[in-house]
Amino acid sequence: MEKEKYITVAKNTEIEIEKIKGSRFVGRLYGIKDREEAESDLEKIRKMFHDATHNCFAYTAGIGGNIYTRSSDDGEPSGTAGRPMLSVLEGSGLSNALLVVTRYYGGTNLGTGGLIRAYTEAAKEVIEASEKVTIEIKGKIKFSYNYDQTSMVMSLMNKYEGGIISESFTDRPEAVVSINRGFIENFIKEIFDRSSGTIEAELC
Repeated sequence: MEKEKYITVAKNTEIEIEKIKGSRFVGRLYGIKDREEAESDLEKIRKMFHDATHNCFAYTAGIGGNIYTRSSDDGEPSGTAGRPMLSVLEGSGLSNALLVVTRYYGGTNLGTGGLIRAYTEAAKEVIEASEKVTIEIKGKIKFSYNYDQTSMVMSLMNKYEGGIISESFTDRPEAVVSINRGFIENFIKEIFDRSSGTIEAELC
């Protein structure tokens, strides 16, 4: 039994690396909730830094087996910006993160290798400088129980670090609880076994 969790960005971070042949490269890293937020943030970034030559990006959205990634060279030669940035982002272990590297052209072409190195460096530096946060992946379970089972239910809630989302008290109390997704299967089995089959918890 192991907690399911992921690491993401705690707060927006910005790092500008040293100029390369006159060009400026500014790396920015954002935490996102989903694909829609990533796309919305990108629109804002494009407007905010509309004077830049390129706003190249890469992001990963989603957790578990449902992960969506996207990257863009934003006018740079194909494969010189977005793809290397996505490789760095995926290698960092971060989830639900948007990485943008803004370039202000300095008048000298860097060539394919130079561009890849520049965007990779900016991506690595802003990720290294960022503050990370670990977030638990939780699921919701609902069940009803008898009043004389309250102590046992509360004991299991403590054991599996569950949190009550809502509850109602009628002839038979009902509860909706939040539990780490990695604990759910064990919780459902144990509450069924310890109640001799009178409590059947289910996902909701």
